Amino acid sequence: MAREKVDALFFSYYEDIDKWHNDHLGDGVQSGLTGLRPDGGDDPEAASMQARMLRQSVSIDGNHYDFARFLSWARHGTTAEYRCYSPFAPTQLAGSYFRSLLGAQGFDVRHVHLADRTTLVGLGERFDPRYVLISTTFLSEVARIHDICRRVRRLWPDAGVIVGGLVLIELQRSVEPVQFERMLRAFGADAYVLSAQSEESVIEILRHERGELARLDLPHTLVRTANGYVASSQREERHFGLEETYVRWSKLDPASLYHTVHTRTARSCAFKCAFCTFPQLQGTLELAPEASFEAELEELKRLGSVRSLIFTDDTFNVPPQRFKELCKILARYDFEWYSFFRPQFADDETAQLMSDSGCRAVFLGVEAVDDGMLKRLGKTATVAKVEVGVEALKRHGILMHANFIVGFPGDVPENAQKIVDFLDRHAIDFFYVSPWYHSPTAPISKDAEKYGVQGKYFRWKHDTMDVDQALALEAELQRAPKTSLFMSELTQNTFWGEILFYCNDYDLAETRMVVETYNAFTGRDTPSAELRDDARVVRLRALLGRKPLPVPPGVEFARTAAPTAAPMERG
Repeated sequence: MAREKVDALFFSYYEDIDKWHNDHLGDGVQSGLTGLRPDGGDDPEAASMQARMLRQSVSIDGNHYDFARFLSWARHGTTAEYRCYSPFAPTQLAGSYFRSLLGAQGFDVRHVHLADRTTLVGLGERFDPRYVLISTTFLSEVARIHDICRRVRRLWPDAGVIVGGLVLIELQRSVEPVQFERMLRAFGADAYVLSAQSEESVIEILRHERGELARLDLPHTLVRTANGYVASSQREERHFGLEETYVRWSKLDPASLYHTVHTRTARSCAFKCAFCTFPQLQGTLELAPEASFEAELEELKRLGSVRSLIFTDDTFNVPPQRFKELCKILARYDFEWYSFFRPQFADDETAQLMSDSGCRAVFLGVEAVDDGMLKRLGKTATVAKVEVGVEALKRHGILMHANFIVGFPGDVPENAQKIVDFLDRHAIDFFYVSPWYHSPTAPISKDAEKYGVQGKYFRWKHDTMDVDQALALEAELQRAPKTSLFMSELTQNTFWGEILFYCNDYDLAETRMVVETYNAFTGRDTPSAELRDDARVVRLRALLGRKPLPVPPGVEFARTAAPTAAPMERG
């Protein structure tokens, strides 16, 4: 059967499925966590990351399961249905945005929002794209970028491969130029778009063929030549404003979308936290006009298949008055919604507007429960203001997930207990705590000497703590709170994971039961026969059977058994 010709396939997320056990593949590839060397091996940072993942994952008969695979096993006795429980099941924004934008230009673009090496094989049999567009924004590991690029090149040798996204931009800024060039050569793409606003370059690329790229004028784009990658242009790019580029949802095929989608009302962030590189990567804060926000809601209403919205705005409720107006607009529609939220700006009026407009849960980037630490982190909040906001949200039935950082310069071990006390005092529903990640491009780097900071990423020390102490605190905090439940981002058990259950009609008690059951078995190995008959797992199996989660769009391209291509199976 002839493959379907399309202008582009857009990949917004690519998973390294081989980190975890996959009994449904039957291809003999072992989990990347299997055989972890207890002495740490030759790479302390990689070893500490694997140790964290082992502590936060479930082991069954010596095989390691993340949150989604454990739930699939509990319900079906196999990992085959794990994608139904993935926090990446809801439709991500980047692919929808570019489908809408490029579709208006006459291009046929397909969005693949939940991909892995088996999905690529199925897509290779079905589609013949002129271009493959790969976003790195959710690909935090360089190895995953390398893996998808080389697999794409093998499947579609004649297609142009274009890579962009925030992780790529972060890499350009954080590693030496020689090292960055080496990475680009290893990835092997035809062009790299190094801008958070890459619309002009992507449109121009699709107007031409792969062989013409070297002579195009593409802002913020590196193009492959015989002598390496060179800047295509020195000029600035055309700005695509949010007032004109909201997603035209009604033009998209409802069957290609989950009933819950990501969207936005702003670019970048209103704040400049000392640990965060997001505002630098995204550029100047831009707010969508209220009129275009309502126009997008009308698009979603006309589409008719979407019932829940996840706002990706880094500070959705800032400025506060604008946020109140957005809530009033949302109240005219029948959507439930979720967002990131700054609790220091919450009061009863705001929380009431949120509840009335369909808000079900929010993510609180609290980070610390000490005023001195909040100041060092560059947060504009105080503990008192955060607590006032949290209580307002609770009074109006808004569910909460809170995130914290341990080990930021100036932090001391005693501050960990303040996090526990805060969680207990306010009975926060879910939380996550992690060691400080020292990006060399974050604002705190300017004060490295002041705090005695040495090292970077997850191998660091400073005057008041080192990463090993922070890792120990993380382990203690994982089970310390009385009621708040730990959610492990390392095992894809995140705020988005909570949303996945909420938007599929699970209430808080049911969602907590799912997470509690997973948490009960983390950090140790349990025989499958014992686990299968455990009363907690039996209850979980019954709940998941009574309220099955839908299969995400695009799963039909995944293969249950990988092809014989052994040299590519672990990358």
